Amino acid sequence: MTKRRHKGGGSAHGLLSQAIALVGESHALSYALVMALAATPRERFSRKEIDALCQVAYELQEKLTKALEMFQEMEKVTDP
Repeated sequence: MTKRRHKGGGSAHGLLSQAIALVGESHALSYALVMALAATPRERFSRKEIDALCQVAYELQEKLTKALEMFQEMEKVTDP
């Protein structure tokens, strides 16, 4: 029974590591989106549209940053 719990803990740790990697990749992609939108020529979109898209991307970036920090803290706590 102890082995199962230990193995299950390892699985949870593996899933947590995968989640951290996924959030990290999403974080990088959202940053790239913010930068691409910021560099988009104004004539492509209205200023209001660009500002709205940048705001959404920025909010996504902020949420991903918080999620990544939480996952990293959880990983520290679950490290053997």
